[in-house]
Amino acid sequence: MQKWYPELRPGKAPAFLRLLEAIEKDVSSGSLAVGAKLPTQRDLAERLGLSVGTVIKAYAEGQRRSLLVGHVGRGTFVAEQRQSVQSRVRVIDLSLNIPGPSRLPKVLADSRWTFPSDISDYVGYLSQSGVMDHRSQFARLLRDTGFDTGPDNLVVTNGAQHGFSLTLSAICQPGDKVFVEAATYHGMKSYAHFAKLELVGLPMDSEGLVPEAFDRAAASGNARVLFTMPTVQSSTATIMGAARRQEIVRIARKHDILIIEDDAYGFLDQASIPLASLAPERTFYVNTLSKCLAPGLRLGMLVVPEQYIPRIHQAMRATVWMASPISSMIASEWIENGLAAKVRQSLAQEAKNRVKLASQILRPHIRANHPPSFHVWLDLPSGAVEHVAARALQRGVITTPSSALLVDPSLISGLRISIGVPDRIEDLGWALRQLAGSLEPTNEADMSII
Repeated sequence: MQKWYPELRPGKAPAFLRLLEAIEKDVSSGSLAVGAKLPTQRDLAERLGLSVGTVIKAYAEGQRRSLLVGHVGRGTFVAEQRQSVQSRVRVIDLSLNIPGPSRLPKVLADSRWTFPSDISDYVGYLSQSGVMDHRSQFARLLRDTGFDTGPDNLVVTNGAQHGFSLTLSAICQPGDKVFVEAATYHGMKSYAHFAKLELVGLPMDSEGLVPEAFDRAAASGNARVLFTMPTVQSSTATIMGAARRQEIVRIARKHDILIIEDDAYGFLDQASIPLASLAPERTFYVNTLSKCLAPGLRLGMLVVPEQYIPRIHQAMRATVWMASPISSMIASEWIENGLAAKVRQSLAQEAKNRVKLASQILRPHIRANHPPSFHVWLDLPSGAVEHVAARALQRGVITTPSSALLVDPSLISGLRISIGVPDRIEDLGWALRQLAGSLEPTNEADMSII
C-alpha cells in the first residue's frame, strides 16, 4: 500500500497549521482513513522540507483537536471522528509580542479630545523628516522616556521596522553582514532575508550582548553594523547595565561599527541610558508608538547621525516619500495634551502586574528579578523546546516558534512567552498554568508525539 503524504499548500499561516489543514482536508475527503498510521515526524519533515519541530506541533495540535491520537511506542494515527474536526477547546495565543490590552479607547472616551481643525495642512506631500511641530512633540516623548534629544535629527517613520529598514537600506548593500544578538527581533530576520543581508548572531548573557564576543567578531572585519536592543530585548527581555553599554560603545568606536539601536520597549525602563546618548555620532536610534500608544498609528521615530540624514531622506523618497502626516498630527496632539502619557503609564503598570503573575506561576523557569515587560524568556535545552511547545499546544496554548527568533541556535536556546495577551489577566493566568504543566513532562506525553 502506498504511504500517505499530504499536499502542503502555500500561505501566510504558520507551516504547522497549514500541515494540519492538509491532514484535516484528507481526513474529511476520505483519502486518509480512520485508524490510518501517519508517517513518523522525521519522515514527514524530510518529505515536505519542514523542521521536525513543525511536524511535532502539527501532530500535537491534531491530538488536541481529537483529530489524531498518539500511542506510546506505536506512532500517530487518525482518530475516530466523534466530533467535527473543526471543533475547538479553549485556545490562548501567547506567541504575539504586543503590549497589554489597549488603554487608548478608554482614555479617549474619558477625555475631551476632538479631531484637530487644521487637518487641511497635512493632506499633501510634506518633508521626508516630517512636520517640525510633530517632531518636536515626538522628541518631547523620547525625553520623557529617557532619551534626551531634539527634533533636528529626528525623522518620523511608519513604525520601528520602517526605521531600521530605512537605515539598513541607506548604509548596507546586498550581501553585507550585520551583527545581531543570537536571538533577535523577528522583523529584523524578515527584513534581512528580503534585503539579502546576512545576520551574524553573537552570544548573550543575563545583560544581553556579550562585549568580549562583540569585540572578537568586530575585529574580524566581517560586518560594519550592529543591530541591538539593549533595553528589554525583544526575545529575552534582558537589559544592559550602564557599564555594559559603555563597553559596547567603546568597542563600536574601536572597530568603527555603526549601531542601530531598537528602543521600542525603552518606556518600560526609563533609567537606562540609550546607546545613542553615549555615541550619537554612530548610532541610529529607533523607537515606535506601537508599543507605548497604539500600533494602528503606524508611527516611529528615527534619530539619525547628522552626516547620514541626506541618505535617509533619499531612502525615504525612494520608498514611501514620507510617514503619514495625519497620523503624526493625531499622535502629536495626544502627546501635547497628556493622553499619551496616561496610556504609557498604564501600560507600564500592566507590564509589572503581568510579569509578577508570570514569575509566580513559572518559577523557577523564569529568571529572578525579571524586568517589567510584555514577554518573558524561558531558558530550555534545545532538544526540549519543541516538545514543550507541542505539549503547551495540546493544552491550548500557542507559543512563539524558536525559529522565528534564533539567529544562531548554537548560542542560545529557549522559549519566548508573550504575556501582553489576552486582555483579561485571569485568562493569562490560566494560559500560564497550562504552560507550567507543559514544562513538567510525563513519559507518556513525550512518547505520544514521537
